[in-house]
Amino acid sequence: MPSPGTFAEAYDKLAEATDKILAIIVSAKLSGTYEVALQSVGLMKRTCRVEVVDSQWAVMAEGFIVIKAARAAQAGAGLDEVIDVTQKTIPRVDFLAAFDTLEYLRRGGRIGKAGAFLGSMLKINPLITLKSGVVEPAGRARSRSKAIERLYDFAMSYSRVEEMAVEDAACPEDAEMLVERLSSKFPRERIYRSRTTPVIGTHTGPGLLLLAILGDK
Repeated sequence: MPSPGTFAEAYDKLAEATDKILAIIVSAKLSGTYEVALQSVGLMKRTCRVEVVDSQWAVMAEGFIVIKAARAAQAGAGLDEVIDVTQKTIPRVDFLAAFDTLEYLRRGGRIGKAGAFLGSMLKINPLITLKSGVVEPAGRARSRSKAIERLYDFAMSYSRVEEMAVEDAACPEDAEMLVERLSSKFPRERIYRSRTTPVIGTHTGPGLLLLAILGDK
């Protein structure tokens, strides 16, 4: 995670152009980044109001919260209003992720309640999500194709989709297959497509396929 000095430097640079900063951080239960971001405020050389929010999410579920907040700020909302938008968006995002194995999450110590899967000797494709910032099991599938079907069904459970993203770790063919299917629910050109970052990939291993949504069930 970034050092306190790195955060303080970023805050000070932003403070040259503004007197209000909002930092929306990855789930505090997954990383110590939130605490570092909070503590770094006291290291600033410039005077500026800095608010730090625990998104309780990661990957593009967190990304959608940031985008929603940024759009509110660009539209002229004040900091308190943007924080309100952020807090109201947090419960409206969700994601479902399919894995080939939970071994990498186990090694990284971020398995949460999904550790229940590890006792199974069956060859399964585990599905996970985050609940209150912690990794939790969301079911299992007996094959990769059935796991992708579960991701599709997850999207179909929404009555209204505002944003959608498909992310993968070294399985672009599966991701494109999912995007193609999802285009019947949501415009293909509006589906964010990305590869997970090296940090995320380290904890998931290859084969991660993730669908993140901002919307209403």
